[in-house]
Amino acid sequence: PRASFSRRGKMLTTLLIAGGCALLQRPRLLQASAPQSLRLAASPLAQVPAAAPAPAAAQPPASSGKKGKGRLNIRIDDEWYDLTNWRAAHPAGTHWIDAYNNSDATEVMYAFHSDKAISMFKRLPNSRAPPEGIAPPSASTYAFRELRQRLVEEGWFKIHPLGELQKLAPWSAVTAAGVWLARRSGFWSAFAGVVCLAIGNSLAGWLSHDYVHGRQPFAWAMRGFGELIGGMSTTWWSNKHNMHHALTNEVGYDEDIALDPALHLWAPDPRHDTLPWLRQWQHVYWPLPYSILFLYWRFDSIRYVLKDKKWGEAARLAAHWAAFSALVPFRLLLASVWLSGLITATIVTVTHQSEEIFLGDTLRKYDFVEAQFRSTRDAKCNNWFSDVLWGGMQWQLEHHLFPTMPRYRYPALSKVLAQFASENDLTYRVTGEFKIIGDNVALLKKIGQGPQQPGNPNSEPLFKQV
Repeated sequence: PRASFSRRGKMLTTLLIAGGCALLQRPRLLQASAPQSLRLAASPLAQVPAAAPAPAAAQPPASSGKKGKGRLNIRIDDEWYDLTNWRAAHPAGTHWIDAYNNSDATEVMYAFHSDKAISMFKRLPNSRAPPEGIAPPSASTYAFRELRQRLVEEGWFKIHPLGELQKLAPWSAVTAAGVWLARRSGFWSAFAGVVCLAIGNSLAGWLSHDYVHGRQPFAWAMRGFGELIGGMSTTWWSNKHNMHHALTNEVGYDEDIALDPALHLWAPDPRHDTLPWLRQWQHVYWPLPYSILFLYWRFDSIRYVLKDKKWGEAARLAAHWAAFSALVPFRLLLASVWLSGLITATIVTVTHQSEEIFLGDTLRKYDFVEAQFRSTRDAKCNNWFSDVLWGGMQWQLEHHLFPTMPRYRYPALSKVLAQFASENDLTYRVTGEFKIIGDNVALLKKIGQGPQQPGNPNSEPLFKQV
């Protein structure tokens, strides 16, 4: 039976790799009741307008740091700051500063930075000549800032030891079961081992995700979990992922929607529709590109840590592969990574990609709060297993608005956000876990079998992370 499983595994791996390579013609596949304006996005199939002009290019960096090249201005808490000579010193990279040139970055500043970093930003130089014609924050944005401050004062962002243990317990149990089963003889033991290891790997991904977002000492201490257990560079992933958080579903910024030509989420321009005969079947073959997610991320992680000389992360990645290869037959380990990629990619995409995607005249049109409500939908899980498997991503809107808040606060927070939405003329969206997947498949079919749209952009990122 073990030999039979090996033959099946090799055949499956060969087919998936061949199919994945055919789809990935460029290596960035996965680097990944309201007012009328909101009702347009309320339906899962309501997408971008059939005819949309090409998106305006992102504002380029105002300056390279030299005098006489213009200024780079960013607004935080209604104050304009001149970051022209500071952008290169930003710890997370210049792309963040450049992406928010002449824009309000208040919500992003508070969402992703530690208390120490937040206390330091007022030392930045004020703009001597702030840009003109920039709209002030909306009423819902000011209301959101008041809500965030109240949540901070009430302790919502503090971690709880029991909550952290409850997150670790399912991962440790299912991973241990997977290792034990994978080391036993027999096809069905090996198969069950692959399934358990895949679930464990997805849960490890959610834990790594929590630790990268966290700004508490415990999260910083656990940050290496991403390399040791998850098998991915936390620095690489953070650089890529946080742009998705800040500019969700913004074409050219959010790499999580950069799926073409394998998958199209909006009608493609004829120039970019390189595989029209394949596009009409994307609602059928979508699991194939999704399943390569973790293998692709692992490859990119290794390339990143070597290129940027992140030797600590490189050592942890080496330890990860050495330990898991010693514990589990490599063919089973590889199969579990493929299955885990499918599980994780399905969960992380369905809450966004059937919502409004911003391009053309809607690109960078809305402020952070409204854009998150437009581009994000929660999934309602119906059983305890789904709650565990989704790893907090069923509360996607809560997470996008408050990424540093512990995920075990999200169920209670969902009620707060639903009330906030009703008070601020926004739509709080939630759909059952299986229906939301079905809605995404229906969208893939609609776009796949729909006409081309001249002038629509492809998903090439304006700020490539790696």
